[in-house]
Amino acid sequence: MSITRIRFKGDLRLAESDVLRFHPQVKEFLEEIRSKGWSYSLTDIVGEAEVEIDPERLTFTLHYYPPRIDVLEEEGKYTVEAEVGTEPPSVIRILRVESFKVEISAGKYIGAVKVDPFAKTVEHIASVLGWSILEREKKRLADARAVYEVVKWLVEEKGFRLSNRWVVEEYKELVDMFEKPYRFELKLELTVKDESKVPSWEDLLRDFCEFFLERGLLVKVPRSRGLFLRKPIP
Repeated sequence: MSITRIRFKGDLRLAESDVLRFHPQVKEFLEEIRSKGWSYSLTDIVGEAEVEIDPERLTFTLHYYPPRIDVLEEEGKYTVEAEVGTEPPSVIRILRVESFKVEISAGKYIGAVKVDPFAKTVEHIASVLGWSILEREKKRLADARAVYEVVKWLVEEKGFRLSNRWVVEEYKELVDMFEKPYRFELKLELTVKDESKVPSWEDLLRDFCEFFLERGLLVKVPRSRGLFLRKPIP
């Protein structure tokens, strides 16, 4: 018998039970999600695992995947698959789980919101209103309401922060739609006085959004009418 040991580091796809063995403190948060009638999945798992296999006794399956049209691939890919478990000829051991995200699905909308349960940040809000124009307006509004309820619970009851300006803008759209808050436009003209202190455009917008968010204001930066956003500074 010839045993081969393989160690995996980085992105992993693991069962929920394996992940929670290392982070049992997250279980209560997941139970709260279920109690709301929502579902979830654990994604972006980063960790380390080890597999012991006996190549002579294990059955391998060869898969071919044709080129992906969405990323303009010219050639397909081959992968090798083998079933592993807790008994020989293949044994898997999960050594550690460093981090992961929780993707929350509301109603029929899968992956509506993605959060980091450790940093307590909302990492992504799905753009429901940007769906196909063939969708019926009533259904789209129902989906948007479901996403809104998830984010509102995370932010107002669970104390999660919005991680970046894209998330802030998506949340602003939902708040504008369902809370009908008072809103106003603010135009600014900035002059570069000390170029050595000027941050990048992305950093400036991030800090700008965070500044107003801490004061109870949600900001949306108007998009350029052209194909690309014109950046006043690099």
